[in-house]
This record gives sequence, structure tokens and C-alpha cells, in this order.
Amino acid sequence: MDTATLPKPVYAVGYRDYRRQHLYTVNGIEYPSVTKILNIIGGGKTNALVIWARRAALKLAESELVAELTQGRAITAEVLGPILARADRQPDKIKDDAADIGGRVHAAIDDYIAGKTPKPEPDVKPGFDNFMAWLSQESLEIIAGDTVVASVQHGYGGRLDAIARAKSGGFIILDWKTSNAMREEYPLQVSAYAQAFSETYGVPLPDSAWVIRFGKTGPDFETKKVNIPVALEGWLAAVKLYNAMRGGLWIA
Repeated sequence: MDTATLPKPVYAVGYRDYRRQHLYTVNGIEYPSVTKILNIIGGGKTNALVIWARRAALKLAESELVAELTQGRAITAEVLGPILARADRQPDKIKDDAADIGGRVHAAIDDYIAGKTPKPEPDVKPGFDNFMAWLSQESLEIIAGDTVVASVQHGYGGRLDAIARAKSGGFIILDWKTSNAMREEYPLQVSAYAQAFSETYGVPLPDSAWVIRFGKTGPDFETKKVNIPVALEGWLAAVKLYNAMRGGLWIA
């Protein structure tokens, strides 16, 4: 797809990974990522992850203990210790594996947008096929893929997944998800990208932003359109909370 239809950026945005964090730089000033700021609110997502992690760990421990008992082995401390250690690591392993598949689905989509011929591996192909099915249904003109943006005004950076051109001539911010369900924080995230895109490229705030979820195992995709004014208000409240939590709550 042709990125020449994007205007010239007002400023260059640098990007680097540091200790599993994404950091963004504009004119020598470093900013946190949208994801890091969103972590401050936690909420339902955090609670759901805690419950899920506990179940994943218990499921592995149960499976391995049953296997030991079935084979007639005694459950000694020497047997139990390694099982509990593996159970402790299991939630992180599952999350890392899921993130890896999601990242490779994103990469295949980026290749397609860049005019390359993606060759998705078997575990990535269902997600990529869902993207192609969605795209044929929407018939959008996608003009750019993965794009680094930053809001100097509000102090954060991010990488939006894609930008499309609406029939009206305006821009549409697109965000790909490979999760099992739409989460309530997604509109906050995408509205943050819309604001940062507006500042980075010196264009009006896009009036349209879509979150598109692709299933990873079979035909499954859905689109939700973000109420940008309302979501942006919530996002800026999260930024304010994040900045407050970084310092200034206590009197020195």
C-alpha cells in the first residue's frame, strides 16, 4: 500500500525497547508507551488475568500430579517441587506463546500492506486469513501499516497498526487484535493513537477509529468503531492518573 498519501510528519518519533518496555523519543525527550499508561488503571483486565493465571497454574499442576499417581509414583517433595515450579511458570509461557502468534499475525498483515507476499506459518494462517476476509468485506484503502506516533502535548508514544483513507478523505485509525474478546480498554488505547497521530502528522483528530479482532483458530472476526471524543476523555484521565502516581502525591 502507498504511504505517500500520508502528510510529512511534524516531528520525528524515535522508538526503542528497554527492559520489556517500549519507549518513544521526540526531540530528545523520552515518553512512556500507551500500554504502560493503561496498566495504571488495571481494573477488570487485571482481575481477569489473576483468575486466569491461577487456573492455568492449577490445571498444569493437576495434570502432572494425576500422571504421577496413575503411574503409581509417590508424591514426594522431590517430585512435587519441580511440578510446582513448572506450574508457576505456566501462565507466563501461555501468554508469551499467545503474544508470539499475535505478533506474527501482525507481521504478516504488515507485509501485505507493504506490498509483499506473506507466507504465514500454519499457526498464523487462520488469523491472517481472517484479516483477508475482513478486508474483502470492508474494501478499505489502507495507506500505511505499523506507524510510530507520539503526543508531545500529553507525553506518550505508541505504534498504531494501520491507517486507512475514508471516502470523505479523512483518516481512519485501525487497530488489530488477536485476543479472544473485545476489552473495555481498547477504545482508550485507540483514541490515544488517534490523538498522537493528529499531533505527529499535523492533521485534525481523525473522526473514525476501528478495533478489529481476528480469531486465531478458525473463521472469526469482528469490528467495533470507537466513540473517539468519549474514549479520548477517558484516556486523558488515565494519563493524568499515571502522571500523579509517578510522584507528587506525598508532601516532601
